[in-house]
This record gives sequence, structure tokens and C-alpha cells, in this order.
Amino acid sequence: MNTRRPCIAFLFRYGPAVHAELFHALPGVLEMLAQKADVHYFGMRSVDAPLFTAPVGVHLHELSWIVDRRNPRDKLIKTLVWITQLPVMARHCRRLGMDAVYVDETLPLAAPLLLRFFGPRVAMTVADFFMEVYAERWGWARLLRRPVQTCDERAWRRLPLVFTRARATREYLADRGVPPARVHPVYDPCDFSIYHPGDRAAARRRWGYAPEDVVLVHHGILHPNKANDWILEALAPLWPRHPKLRFLLVGDGPEMPRLRRLAREQGVEDRVRFAGWLPRPADVAEALNAGDIGLVMRRGARTDDFHVTGALVHAMACGLPVLAARLGGVSEIVREGSHGWLFSPSDPTEFAAKLTTAIAQPDLRVEYGRRALVDARKLFAMDRAIRETVEPLLALAR
Repeated sequence: MNTRRPCIAFLFRYGPAVHAELFHALPGVLEMLAQKADVHYFGMRSVDAPLFTAPVGVHLHELSWIVDRRNPRDKLIKTLVWITQLPVMARHCRRLGMDAVYVDETLPLAAPLLLRFFGPRVAMTVADFFMEVYAERWGWARLLRRPVQTCDERAWRRLPLVFTRARATREYLADRGVPPARVHPVYDPCDFSIYHPGDRAAARRRWGYAPEDVVLVHHGILHPNKANDWILEALAPLWPRHPKLRFLLVGDGPEMPRLRRLAREQGVEDRVRFAGWLPRPADVAEALNAGDIGLVMRRGARTDDFHVTGALVHAMACGLPVLAARLGGVSEIVREGSHGWLFSPSDPTEFAAKLTTAIAQPDLRVEYGRRALVDARKLFAMDRAIRETVEPLLALAR
């Protein structure tokens, strides 16, 4: 009888500290896996990442590169370097005796490279499509998008295990020949010790909002696909009719200068608050608690259907009603007339109408927020995400 413990490798370009910020279940996943397997974690370091203490039985392999996620150029360069090093890491994993490798992100060519240089037992999360995102800004990405996507899809069909962050992604992959039985949707979990309803009056004082203000709040990296420029333009006709409407935008990124310019051009700098990066997740939670309505927005590209976004998870966990773009993954969670309101990300008229309804009905906002919180605690439970990640990985490694 073979009593050898299975060995599993995690590969994530930003390292475990950032990984844990993006996927709150990671520490629990590593801890549970380490009870039954030897776990090795490979990643770069990030300049803004907190210290990360690995659970007992998890071996950290920090690569020498340091990435600055706030610098788009550095982030892109280090990502390309990481992709070129995947064959090296794959061969190293083979020498270490790894039984399976898991990559919890969707990087171009990662699946074909790992299958070629490591072997067949590769698991991957399919969510953000790197080439789709960067094709909006870079000509080289537009030229390479189709051949890279074709190569990736061919490799995905060979993967024995695929995780997704929405059921809509499983349907998309099935249309491209990936067997649905190999695809496991796992919603991003929430750390409810951080994101929960707090002292809203104190949070509003902290952010300088009056009791009568109606605060629309959004958080995330300010990337073009978040379409905050679209939101500012859609809000323009509403400001004169709703002088107490406020927009709190938490986060930073390449779109920040452009968004500030749009607010200046509209003359609404006193109504739009650009919070920038906040130092701790607890500070983000406090900002959400200062809001009245959680905004969930993406531009509506094909891959936007593949997410249940952090903005949605955290807003619901803080007991906010949501005003959300009608996208595949988001619509799996948000029920119109129960958790909030849905709108087409290409229809500013519908957005304005739904927001106007939300502004006019404060009691309904409270009721929707209460229901959102109840369902968030079921759908985004930490133990559920840990279990649904660990069990398939152990089965693959064995």
C-alpha cells in the first residue's frame, strides 16, 4: 500500500500575500491541504504586500523579482518575465516530485507551457483573460490575441481540472470543448471578520458625508474595463436633479488621471471622492459602510461575464444594496427586486433610472441590503470555498 503523501505546487505571480488578498480562502486552503499533502508555493514578491506566514507544511519559494502592482509598466514587464519562467518552474516542480501544479489565474500560454514542461496533472483557474484586457490598450496584444487564445483553448481541453469563479464560465468553456465534469465553479469567499456591517454613522463622519447624502460606492483597481468613465458620464444628467448624490471611488490604477480630469470637466469634484489605495482591507470595509448603494460595474466585454467581482462580494457582505451591471456571473448572484437593481452596461438611461429609484426609496435600500447580507453569508462562506478547492486538488494529486 502506497502511503506517500501527495505533493502539490501552487504558482501565482504576485506571491501568497497578494494571493490571499485576492482569494481570501488561500490561507485556509493551504492549511487544509498541508494536513494531507506536501505543498510548495512559488511566487514573486510585491512591494505593497503584507508579510505572509505560511501554514505548517507549506514551503515558500520566493522568486528574486519584485513587482509593483501600482505601476502598470512594471506589472506588465514582470508578468511577461513570469510567463517566460514557467518552463523553468515546471521542470523544477518535476525534480521536486510534485504530483500536481495549480495556477490560480488565467495567464496567456500558461496552460500549454505547464502541460509541455511539467506533465498532464495541471489545474488552472479560468477567469480574467489577460490578452482581452490588454488588447484595449496595446496593438501587439490585439495582434496576438487570437492565436494565443486558440493555443490556450486547445490546452484547456486537456486540463484534468479547471476552476472558475462563475458558472457562466463553465458554460463558455463547454462551448469550446472543455468537458463540464472537469470544471469546478468556486465563488470567491469573503472574510466576514473584515467585511461586515459596521457603525455606518461613524464611517460617514470619517468620510465627511452628511446623513442626507446618498453615497454610491465602488472599489477596485481603476482599469479601463471597470468603466468608471462610463459611470461618470452616466451620472452627469443626474447631478442637477439629485444634489445630495455622491460617488465614492476607492482604489487606484491607470485610469485615475483620466477620471479626475472627467470630474473636473463636469465640475463635480466636490461630489466625487477619489480615495486612492487604502492601507488595509478594514479601511476598505469602512469606506463601504459609509455608502448607501454598492456599485458593481464592468464594461461588458465577453470575459466580464466570468466574474463575481470583489466589489459585489464585499458590498453584499457589508449589507449594502447593489446597483450592478447585468453580466453573467453577477446575474447568478444579484436578484432584481431582492438584492438591488441590474442595468445594462451599455445603457446609461437604464442605469440612471435604476439609480433614481434607489435614491428615492431609502427603506427599500435597507431591506435589499439586509437580504444581500443573508445570501452573502451563504454563497461566499469561507469553509465552502476551502472545501470546494481542496477536495478536487487532492483528488488530482492522488
